[in-house]
Amino acid sequence: MKEILTCRKCRSQPSLERFFPADCPPVCCFGDPLNKEVFVVGINPSKAEYDSKFLEKDRERALESQLTYFDRRSYLFFKEIERFFDDQETEAGLGLEGGLWSRVGYLDLVKCVTESGKGKQWNGLNVSAKRKIIENCQVFLEQQLRVYKPKLIIAYGKDVGVWFGVEDSEEEEFNLVMRPRNLGFDYRVIYVPQRQGKHSRPEINETKTRIREALSMDAHR
Repeated sequence: MKEILTCRKCRSQPSLERFFPADCPPVCCFGDPLNKEVFVVGINPSKAEYDSKFLEKDRERALESQLTYFDRRSYLFFKEIERFFDDQETEAGLGLEGGLWSRVGYLDLVKCVTESGKGKQWNGLNVSAKRKIIENCQVFLEQQLRVYKPKLIIAYGKDVGVWFGVEDSEEEEFNLVMRPRNLGFDYRVIYVPQRQGKHSRPEINETKTRIREALSMDAHR
């Protein structure tokens, strides 16, 4: 986590530094990732988390604000993810009496907030910039997953799905850096597309079924 918080790989490259707000430290995690068997992996954090002051800009307090994030709030982005686990069998299997984020971890592939102008963040970046940023940052997620060894990973959003090798990209250049992960332990990956608004009820139900089946398969190994 110290390596993540002090990383300046992208900010030190002239072609990339303009995409990173100077006052937003990297985000290691949302909530404490220890002892979680299920992880949701997104693409990168939002500047809204800093603007709303739920993440600390002071680097001395940044990590603590990240580890305790779900003790203090659950942003609408995370409320949408919670819908995928709102299922009696899943809740019972994961023991969610203490809330979803007490048993499910959340990490991002890219650890820093990005800005690309006109109010856009990650989706406003060109393919070349995305590829360079992921190449710089992906080792951190790989290291985290090897440490925590989750049984199930929810790849949330197309770029994350491509990185895990469970989704295809139309951009050939992007696919060059995206390949199936060899992390050295057994895990399952479910791809879930990210939407601007809410997911449809059929999408939610399909995702619930896939999560339930994946957890059941692990339970019966």
